[in-house]
Amino acid sequence: MGRNGFTLVELLVVIAVIAILAALLFPVFSAARAAARQTVCMSQLHQLGLACQMYRQDYGEFPPHLSWTEGAYVHNAAIFVCPNDRLHGQYPGNERLEGNTYLPSGVSYDYMPQWRIALNLGWWNPGPQFGDGKWGDLTPLAACQWHWATRFDPNLTGNVAGAKGWELILTAGASVRRIRVEEPVESFTPERYR
Repeated sequence: MGRNGFTLVELLVVIAVIAILAALLFPVFSAARAAARQTVCMSQLHQLGLACQMYRQDYGEFPPHLSWTEGAYVHNAAIFVCPNDRLHGQYPGNERLEGNTYLPSGVSYDYMPQWRIALNLGWWNPGPQFGDGKWGDLTPLAACQWHWATRFDPNLTGNVAGAKGWELILTAGASVRRIRVEEPVESFTPERYR
């Protein structure tokens, strides 16, 4: 009479092999999903940069708020929300971090011309006409911090102590670059882009 089943040892070996494979593959899948979300975010920022440039061509200045490009220049409000933003732009914002203040569907991205530090450092002139920006087309116009930040802080004015990671920057020329979050804001120059 032959055997009809697995022994306990054989079953435990199969379970151990599956567990090892899962432990090896889950981080790879997680990293691939994070990279995909970052690629989507970069594409959205680029589209917002082009929308801001079209607004500027029509009105001779950048929009007072990023969300003002919605409708005429951006036809899909989902472009304003980073795929990493767990709140989907649904938070009470301020001039720089709009949230759902001006656009009910929400905005995840920072708008640099409305950032007090950017004005104090001379990156942008105070509105309503922001001008060309300190570095022309390389001046930061918008930013996405959702690829390292874990929560929304409307009072954030600079770097978070101990923060590490990459921040996506949309330039006035509609290109998307990355900078290290831990770099002091005061020492920023376009040469720090990667």
